[in-house]
Amino acid sequence: PGNLGCYKDHGNPPPLTGASKTSNRLTIQTCISFCRSQRFKFAGMESGYACFCGNSPDYWKYGEAASTECNSVCFGDHTQPCGGDGRIIVFDTLVGACGGNYSAMTSVVYSPDFPDAYATGRVCYWTIRVPGASHIYFNFALFDIRDSADMVELLDGYTHRVLVRFNGRNRPPSSFNISLDFVILYFFSDRINQAQGFAVLYQAVKEDPPQERPTANQTLAEVITEQANLSVSAARSSKVLYVITTSPSHPPQTVPGWTVYGLATLLILTVTAIIAKILLHITFK
Repeated sequence: PGNLGCYKDHGNPPPLTGASKTSNRLTIQTCISFCRSQRFKFAGMESGYACFCGNSPDYWKYGEAASTECNSVCFGDHTQPCGGDGRIIVFDTLVGACGGNYSAMTSVVYSPDFPDAYATGRVCYWTIRVPGASHIYFNFALFDIRDSADMVELLDGYTHRVLVRFNGRNRPPSSFNISLDFVILYFFSDRINQAQGFAVLYQAVKEDPPQERPTANQTLAEVITEQANLSVSAARSSKVLYVITTSPSHPPQTVPGWTVYGLATLLILTVTAIIAKILLHITFK
């Protein structure tokens, strides 16, 4: 995620229009560090020695290029790609920062100075806080720490209690999760050894809230009415008639016998009156 891609550069104006510099010792991280120190969000390398900075997200305006077109080696590290002729490789300046604050559902945190080797005497903290998350998954895509003195820890963001600790002798599992929405990632390096460091992908998970069930005082009619109202906007063509015969809290009542007889008598009288009216009308005719 830190590598945002390879893009075409027609030169006027360049894709990244902020500060720039050239260096015969350019690496990905020296360019990123330069742009980050100037408070730019993006850093781009071109032709192995040129560094460009910017904040505008339209660095793609001249079109995207194949990643192989940005494989010119950095003058300062021949194992790293630093763009190409008229091609700029763009990075987020969060890559390799010593500390930061993350709140996205998923992202990647890199060790300080990445992809260069981390420096000695580093102490860095990153906060990962995703309100509402039930847990956060972690996956170390890269873990290169040489000794037991250099370490990575994950702490409870609320209590600062150490949850797990990894070092050169205790490597992390392929993936694991922590049942919190706030975690602190801590890194420490002593003054002896250096290594490439780590890249850890995290992904927060939010569980769907449980559906409400009818309360003791809520009738079946009310529940079905609510469900019908919610369904109207999603299914305009469906016409469903809900017939509620009883309520759970009120058992069905037996209709009294006298009511049945009374209704029958009324019906007979009504029919008789209608027939008499018809006969009277015929007689007058």
